[in-house]
Amino acid sequence: MKSKRLSDLYQEPRRIVVTAHRGFSGKYPENTIPAFVAAGQAGADIIEFDLRGSRERIPVVLHDPILQRTSDGEGKVGDYSLTQLKELDFSYRWKQGDNDPLLLGSSTRVPVPTFEEALQAIPESLGLNIQVKETDPPLLDRICSLFDRYLLYERAYLTFSTFTDAGAVRRINPKIDLCVLERKLPLDMPMLQRIQTFGCRFLQPHRRDVTPQLCRQIREMGLWANLFYSNSYQDNRRFIGYGIQGILTDFPDILVQTIRDLGLPFS
Repeated sequence: MKSKRLSDLYQEPRRIVVTAHRGFSGKYPENTIPAFVAAGQAGADIIEFDLRGSRERIPVVLHDPILQRTSDGEGKVGDYSLTQLKELDFSYRWKQGDNDPLLLGSSTRVPVPTFEEALQAIPESLGLNIQVKETDPPLLDRICSLFDRYLLYERAYLTFSTFTDAGAVRRINPKIDLCVLERKLPLDMPMLQRIQTFGCRFLQPHRRDVTPQLCRQIREMGLWANLFYSNSYQDNRRFIGYGIQGILTDFPDILVQTIRDLGLPFS
């Protein structure tokens, strides 16, 4: 299928961009290939996932700095080689909860994907919001190299916690689109202007900061905002009513249904 141009998603002012947070993480193990595939099947426009480095600084798709919450391993991600990480089951903890094991098969072991494996598995028709959790030079060099090799410039952007971290990518490859969170600072007009001056087109405002006024300011500045996060039909309707352009969700199926029920454009 044709590669996704992120800019096309935001041209229709009534359209709500659906971003699957860590894939379809509400029903599948987060940040895994099954979660990414299911998110696309549910109608997501963009897949969001996180990157950390193995001991060799190979980028792998993981959110936490330690392994206990999402796998049957223990300890720091960076203490494990890629081979060792591949031996772990990243559906193990998920299966211990209330989730239906038939979604994966009760005996199925789900390995951690590398960044490159994720790029190979996610259809080119889907956009990518790639949150980089570690920013040491060897890891960033590899991430930026893969970004360039897979020609992700119109399809993806990298998300960072701070301007300092994002600036490191600018020095490596200034063509890569960036999103900066800066959660410790208020998301007010001076911050919006700072984000725009830095050269970012994408925003990821936290739900606690989103108001109708903020959504209006973002649109007037020509920026593109994807709210973090909304998981219920009621919250989806509320934030869409505020005028938000996109939403990160653990349940893309619920958001897609909300959009359809509201009679908004959807593809």
